[in-house]
Amino acid sequence: MARATKVVIDGFTLHVGSDDGDEWVHARAKAVDEKIRDIRARSRTANSVELALMAAVNLAEELEHLRQDHQAMLERLERLNRRLSEAVSLDASAGH
Repeated sequence: MARATKVVIDGFTLHVGSDDGDEWVHARAKAVDEKIRDIRARSRTANSVELALMAAVNLAEELEHLRQDHQAMLERLERLNRRLSEAVSLDASAGH
């Protein structure tokens, strides 16, 4: 059962439900808070909603890049696995 952990992001106190524990939630909240601070430092807006939305878009973009990298690695591993299997089969059929 998810229990609520109290966090502060951009000065707002939130209670976040998670099964992953307080440390996990605090680390994620810190990452979001840091992203908002980074955007605030580079942006002209002080509107908390706009900052939160821009942080969400930035984090979604980072996540998508990681998903694409992960998929590319899985595909590379699959190709390497096929090549290794073919090499082992050839070696076995050659009588070694």
